[in-house]
Amino acid sequence: MVRRVLQESGINYVEVANEAAFYGPKIDVQVWSAIGREFTIATNQVDFAVPSRFGLTYRDKDNSNKTPLCIHRAPLGTHERFIGFLIEHYAGNFPLWLAPDQVRVITLNDDAALIEYGKPIVAELRANMVRVDSDFSPTPFKAKIADTEKLRVHTMLIIGGKDMEAGAVSVRPHLGGPQGAKPKMEVVANILAAIKESKA
Repeated sequence: MVRRVLQESGINYVEVANEAAFYGPKIDVQVWSAIGREFTIATNQVDFAVPSRFGLTYRDKDNSNKTPLCIHRAPLGTHERFIGFLIEHYAGNFPLWLAPDQVRVITLNDDAALIEYGKPIVAELRANMVRVDSDFSPTPFKAKIADTEKLRVHTMLIIGGKDMEAGAVSVRPHLGGPQGAKPKMEVVANILAAIKESKA
């Protein structure tokens, strides 16, 4: 029955002997990570055992009681395995929409004016459900950059005196190097658009 469904659906598949679960056949979707490791990313399993154990029945078209089949469906497999695949595939350098830390707003130093300029940017991103953090501390600027790179934050928005005067922020993607200063609202809009497009 499972084989017929695959054939009638026109799906490419490989039939592997002795790989079924003890309670019935299954369809596994296999993927390979960037380093060639194979993962089961999703599975659909037909269970002939559980319905009868639970005494499950349904009324058939001839008005007789029948025992249904049970389908165990895990579109992402186990969550742990799926997350493991993503971490390995991206080597921890997630795309913007997926990154646990999407944006960090960093001031050149702990000057009060820079901090006040940075706070509304953080608030605007948070209001739009962006995973954003800030570093307005007196920590030396190079150390802030190094720490943020180490944490694999996707995008840094850096604020110095010239940025503040120009109503801008300097953009620095993870592993991408400085991209220069851009108007702050344009940067926020670009981040929101990039996340939305990637999720679509």
